[in-house]
Amino acid sequence: MSIPLRPILPNPGRLVSNGRFNLGTFKEEFTEINPLDADIAGFFPYPRAFRNFRLKEWQHFALVNEDYYISLALFNAKTMALAQVCLYDRQSGNIHFYEKKTLPKNISLPGTLWNSRAFIDRKGFNVTIHNELAEGRHTIHFKIDAVKALPPVEGSFTCFEDMRVSEPIVVCLPLKKNRAMYSHKFVCPIEGELIISGKPVIFSRKNSYGLVDIHKGYYPFVMKWHWATAGGFDSHHGLVGLNLTDNQVRDQNAYNENCVWLNGKLHLLPKVRFTFLKEDLYKPWHIQDQYGMVDLTFTPEVIRTVDINAIVVKTKYRGPFGSFSGHIKPAGQENLSVDRLFGMCEDFFLQT
Repeated sequence: MSIPLRPILPNPGRLVSNGRFNLGTFKEEFTEINPLDADIAGFFPYPRAFRNFRLKEWQHFALVNEDYYISLALFNAKTMALAQVCLYDRQSGNIHFYEKKTLPKNISLPGTLWNSRAFIDRKGFNVTIHNELAEGRHTIHFKIDAVKALPPVEGSFTCFEDMRVSEPIVVCLPLKKNRAMYSHKFVCPIEGELIISGKPVIFSRKNSYGLVDIHKGYYPFVMKWHWATAGGFDSHHGLVGLNLTDNQVRDQNAYNENCVWLNGKLHLLPKVRFTFLKEDLYKPWHIQDQYGMVDLTFTPEVIRTVDINAIVVKTKYRGPFGSFSGHIKPAGQENLSVDRLFGMCEDFFLQT
């Protein structure tokens, strides 16, 4: 059985040119992420304000060492917006989940990653992300006051993404006619410090990693996907990371964002399928392709849940943390044995 190999294209500079998305897979970042310039209607152009209203966008970072998995997100669906910082204590199994729901205007998400800032600054809840690809990094600062049973927490981190040597996966993928999604993902070295209840936790570059996950898309009124990410260090390959998803993209044989990174180098993977029991998410999940290149079992440890049932928004989110085992065989590479590689999955539904 022949394996469809999608090309890695030279980046055209702008996400949208002459009203059309530049579809494809790239390993260089766009100079301008301009989805609002897309003609998403076809014959009768929608006002820019309506295009912005339909655009879903977020910046998400995972910051991981042997003790903590920090998931930090700024999410703007335009009907609602929220900031989240989730701390999973890998030793105790405890989760501290901080969330700030706010008006969409209170979360700023930029149109370039070369020198820009994403942020929320509300009373008792501050997250600032400096995207500085021109300097080879993203810097993250957050400070959240104690609330209810949750202790005060703050952190400062640097995610290293030197574009001279790093190979992120940058994609523009079709969702429906005239509409597409953009994503930039990379598993990278990090360093920084978490302070929780006044006690510092050091993230050393030699044993810590981060996931960069930046996204903009014209999704249908119902958004849904399954997603897996993981990272860790291997004596042969150095820092290893993976990104696998099954979502609403058209023709996932030709267009997807599935990949593995071996010491910062990008290797594409084919379309995958997730198999799991929705009624018992603690049972093992299976992620496989049809060519034998991806065969992973994910074993959940703890599950984070978010449910919203409001007039304009309905969401059901399940995000288990756990470990992956099995194998990955990138084209032209030796078989990569995966043994309890730590990460997370998502079963995501949003109607808005």
